[in-house]
Amino acid sequence: MRLFFWNLARKSLADLIYAAIQLNDVDVAAFAEVDQLDFQRLAELLDDHYQTVETIDGKVKTSMLVKRTIRWQEASAVVNNLTCTLNLDDIPVNISVVHLPDKRNDPLGHHRERTIQQLVSELNTIKKLHPGSVNMLLGDFNCNPFDPEMVKLNSLNSTFFKEVAMRLKVRNSDGSAFPIMYNPALEFLSESNSNQGSFYWSSGDCTYYWHSLDQIVVDWQLADCIVDCRYLHQIGDTKLIVKSQPCSKYSDHLPLLVTMEMGDCHGR
Repeated sequence: MRLFFWNLARKSLADLIYAAIQLNDVDVAAFAEVDQLDFQRLAELLDDHYQTVETIDGKVKTSMLVKRTIRWQEASAVVNNLTCTLNLDDIPVNISVVHLPDKRNDPLGHHRERTIQQLVSELNTIKKLHPGSVNMLLGDFNCNPFDPEMVKLNSLNSTFFKEVAMRLKVRNSDGSAFPIMYNPALEFLSESNSNQGSFYWSSGDCTYYWHSLDQIVVDWQLADCIVDCRYLHQIGDTKLIVKSQPCSKYSDHLPLLVTMEMGDCHGR
């Protein structure tokens, strides 16, 4: 099972997306900043083998294509982020495709934190309606994996350590239980395998230069399912990095490709 996410930076990249989907045999393709994407052109290229997940209750700023063999239901716009339930290898996965507020407009992360809280609340509500389902957030979080809004108890409550997530499962505080989520960033981010980050930003007095804004975060049950998580530097013959940073001709973000083995799902 392969999941693909790309912030398109309002570029028309149908041919490049098609190549990425075909070359990597992508099952679920999700996007942000899709204003200029020609979905009709992309559908023609994909020869009707994929379907668009559509909502009926409001405008979304993220979008998703899935193979026609994948069933989906209850698509909705939660704080303008596409949220639905996908059946991935017979496992119901409640997924939000996220594009959170930009760090330059929300430097302290308060808006991102509020949005995450709303998304997590909605996902947990859906989970109660679908016993045995699990939650996933995928997309452009516009913050790094170790920023407060990603790890705070009443926000995403994520850990980098699958052993911790699988052992504790929840954290209790003041009479409330907060499910622990797993973020695989620490396991896969590495200069040695050229997986430094998805976005390059060198300005300001405090910068990491490479930032891992595009991420996947999952319930503890899916922690062992994530086999690989990497940012693509090239699609076919097209190089996405020029002069050591993402090529703005395509996008200022690198696409994220996640490989999962759903048979390793726990707690079923």
